[in-house]
Amino acid sequence: MPNIAPLTRRQAVATLAAGTLAARRAFAAGPLFHYSSLDHLAIAVDDTEKSVRFYTRVFGNVVLKEKNGPRHYVKLGPNYIAMAPPAAGEKSQSVHHICPGIVGFDQAATKRALDQMGLKYRESPTVGFFVSDPDGTLIQLWTENSWSQIGVTAVPANIPSQGEPLIRPTAFDHALIYVSNVEKSAEFYEKVLGPIINPSSRPRRTWFSGGGRDRVALGLAGPGQKPGVDHFCLTAPFERASLSKALESAGAKIVQGDVAAGLDFLDVNGVHIQIIPPARA
Repeated sequence: MPNIAPLTRRQAVATLAAGTLAARRAFAAGPLFHYSSLDHLAIAVDDTEKSVRFYTRVFGNVVLKEKNGPRHYVKLGPNYIAMAPPAAGEKSQSVHHICPGIVGFDQAATKRALDQMGLKYRESPTVGFFVSDPDGTLIQLWTENSWSQIGVTAVPANIPSQGEPLIRPTAFDHALIYVSNVEKSAEFYEKVLGPIINPSSRPRRTWFSGGGRDRVALGLAGPGQKPGVDHFCLTAPFERASLSKALESAGAKIVQGDVAAGLDFLDVNGVHIQIIPPARA
């Protein structure tokens, strides 16, 4: 057996640094998870019945209700939104979390990947993992097409029809998350979602893929703005004047948005929703 000289302290430090750099390059090369889309999001509400009534009027009557709890799930085209009262100590009337859907989700493999990245998480045997960004915004990591999974613990809700839905979403487009430090938060989202997709135009928004054409954007929280999900955006065909009037009749408040072709409104909880026309092929 050949003689191998022990590493000096300098060599050991260099070896450790090289390993750390290699890990960072691995994260930067691409996400450890493959997402199909932004599968769903959840909001914390004080009045679940009022919220369900609003969302079914706006988006339709395909609704599931948890068998042993107040949580409801309302279909938004191919995606859905979950709503329930906040847990103790959590904020109400806000987006609780977003969930990019992992293709081929495997509980054990996801746990190993999170451990490899050194991220703290809360594990659930039934709904995957929850990780917090540096400001405490929650990201759920679970399976794609999870609507089919929640049927195990939820049943169709008996919701009276309110007529034709006002909006028929075709997809999620993006979620905008305000953060207190863009560079620090970007490091977290690069680990979870993969590389920044607009490296040459980052000052105002830093964009990541949420799977498919869906995206997640980071923006710096300005005066009077708190870190967290500022709004989520759906694509849907609409006519501005008639939809604005119908939304106001349903209890929404029309607000100014940052997309000229879009229509922005606050739901009955004050949660900001943006609608933009579907992209033309």
